Amino acid sequence: MSENLNDDIFVTHTMGGMLEFQKTGIYPNKLRISSLKYDHVWRIKVTDEIQTGVLGIKRVVVYNYVFDEKGFRIQEVRDNVPISDWDEIGMTVIMND
Repeated sequence: MSENLNDDIFVTHTMGGMLEFQKTGIYPNKLRISSLKYDHVWRIKVTDEIQTGVLGIKRVVVYNYVFDEKGFRIQEVRDNVPISDWDEIGMTVIMND
């Protein structure tokens, strides 16, 4: 498993927002992950301090991910087998008021 990630991944971590807080009583905490290779955007609610999961397209897993205090890491998957090492992806953090 020595392949490098062959994709341009962009991650935005958005926290806060008064409009949604007024409606739900909960401050939103979300990740937006976009892939140029797959021309796809995933939107994920952050529910835990350490969050792991998969990113899929039409029920086919294409990435595993980990989001924790160290940042955001991703691993490419093909035929349910990881084919790349874990790559750390820089994030844009947006704090809404």
